[in-house]
Amino acid sequence: MRIGLLAAGIAVAMTTLGTDATGQGRAFVPPQCDVPKGHYLVSSAVLYLQNAGRTRFQDQRQRDLRDARRVLLEAITEKDQDQNGSAWYYLARYYQEMRDLVGADSAFDRAAPMLPDCAQDITDNRRRLWVPLLNAAVDRIKAGDNEGAIAQLREANAIFASEPPAFYYMGQIFANLQQRDSAIAYYDQALAIARRPENAEKEQYADIRDNAEFNIARIYHIDQKYDSAAAWYARFRQHDPTDAQATTGQASALESAGRIEEALALYDSVLIMSDSMSTLDLFQAGVALFRTRRLQRAAEAFERGLERNPHFRDALFNLANTYLSLANDVDSTLPKAEQERLEREYGEKMVPVVNRLVAGDPASTAALRLLAAALQLTGQPDSTLAVLERIEALPFEITISTFEPAGSSFDVRGIITNLRSEGTAVPAVTFEYLTEAGEVVQSIVLESRSLEPEGMAPIAMAPVGEGIAAWRYRVGS
Repeated sequence: MRIGLLAAGIAVAMTTLGTDATGQGRAFVPPQCDVPKGHYLVSSAVLYLQNAGRTRFQDQRQRDLRDARRVLLEAITEKDQDQNGSAWYYLARYYQEMRDLVGADSAFDRAAPMLPDCAQDITDNRRRLWVPLLNAAVDRIKAGDNEGAIAQLREANAIFASEPPAFYYMGQIFANLQQRDSAIAYYDQALAIARRPENAEKEQYADIRDNAEFNIARIYHIDQKYDSAAAWYARFRQHDPTDAQATTGQASALESAGRIEEALALYDSVLIMSDSMSTLDLFQAGVALFRTRRLQRAAEAFERGLERNPHFRDALFNLANTYLSLANDVDSTLPKAEQERLEREYGEKMVPVVNRLVAGDPASTAALRLLAAALQLTGQPDSTLAVLERIEALPFEITISTFEPAGSSFDVRGIITNLRSEGTAVPAVTFEYLTEAGEVVQSIVLESRSLEPEGMAPIAMAPVGEGIAAWRYRVGS
């Protein structure tokens, strides 16, 4: 459900809203409420606004809009119409056409108490100005232009503050900028708005409600405010009690706060809940447990996940590393024979896992080093040396950094790196994309290529098919 944007684990819900016309250059949208014109100058302004919306000629449009402004200001300042809500309403509509946010905001504020039956219409017109600002800000965020995004989000919040996205994105930007107090303040505002009755049932804001709670918890955790972090994780888990990241995060915060018994109960619950977790959630739980040095539990989470999807490369890699960490953490006060027995036991668990890993990722030095470590733990020095020589002889390395859904396909990205100081020929590489059951959904061949000394070549694929859950590759025909 959540997409991690930062190494710290902050979550983002990034949505571009559908277009919502401002009316600029289109037919003037009449008010959806009773706005009595009253004064003749106000009636004239309405005609000018309507004409501006009908004309195809930009110079005529600008003249009509100027005339609308002129007669409205004359009515308000010279004809005692400053208490006429209609005059202020149509002045706001003029500013809306001109995309003058400050003018529109001020004029709508003046009109609203005089035209109580037009509250929804005014809200709708404010929103028409807000949508393009929000969408432009989202584009800037995606492009990495935080400064420009902040400016547009502030404009958006100024004209319309009845829906949560702009506040949420401000929180996201400040979290990325490590301005965590500001991030929490904006996330909190987004939550308060998202929970208003008119927004609470809107499905498009469900991720914002969830992610804001999770992100506040994560920020408090990073800032070592462990009791607050635990409380926010618990708040999130009220509506998603089986979320692996939130459960392990809460357990870690409780442990750091000295609430050991509560923490241990939650760590245990992760594995108790494993049958109701998705495979990826089990893998995420394993990562979280590993990070908190709950190595036995981490190993069990990876093992259970791999029972469902035995080909998932990262889980194989993480399980092998967990066994290696368990071997390295053997109690040094034990008798030497017992230490060696335990180390060998973990090495024996590693070997089949790493063999599967290397079979699917044969041009990975990291995978081969794990194989060498496993063989060393099991007392196979000749085989260990052979693997180390294989690493030394490896001419190039393949690294896959991204494997995630992207609409109807997957986004797969990585890099091929020449490990030599001279040019290297890379033969064709065939990638196979598999279901959890190991059935090949699609094969994609990367053509042979040459790499310059210590050069690199990007990998980018978009496999399509039902049930893709893992990848593997082979080098050569």
